[in-house]
Amino acid sequence: MRHPMPKARGLTLIELMVAITVAAFLLMAAAPHFADYSNNSRLREGGTTLQTETLFAQSEAIKRNRVVRLTTSGSTVQVLEAQDPANMTLLRERTLAGGVTAATATVDFTPRGYPVNRAVNPSVDFVAAAIDLGLPGVTCSSEQRCPGLRVDAGGGIRLCGNKLSGC
Repeated sequence: MRHPMPKARGLTLIELMVAITVAAFLLMAAAPHFADYSNNSRLREGGTTLQTETLFAQSEAIKRNRVVRLTTSGSTVQVLEAQDPANMTLLRERTLAGGVTAATATVDFTPRGYPVNRAVNPSVDFVAAAIDLGLPGVTCSSEQRCPGLRVDAGGGIRLCGNKLSGC
């Protein structure tokens, strides 16, 4: 007498291979977007670091009642006490992570927190400043959003999500 076979449970090898093939096609379709996501994330992190250092420079100028300078060069951001430009004191130095670079720029904040261009007129020339960020080998576009930091002449500091979209 034959015993009835128990009902099969689980996946067959063919079902498993089909699922793996579908997953592989989905990953291949999404792979280019992973690189965009990674680059955008690194640029956004660099922008946030630059904005934090700019706010720090402005608040230190107000707190110390002295001129404080923010300088960017490559991936280095420095905040210096610059009351006497011939004898500046380094307050803080940060490196932008992930290979992000910033345009070379210098912004001096007065004891009231306003940005000035001391090279042109050290006492009254309130100026706006723009510092754009980039990543070597990456062309900024609507998909690759390179942020830009803007310091308004009135002292407002904002980080634009994409420097190309009129921030």
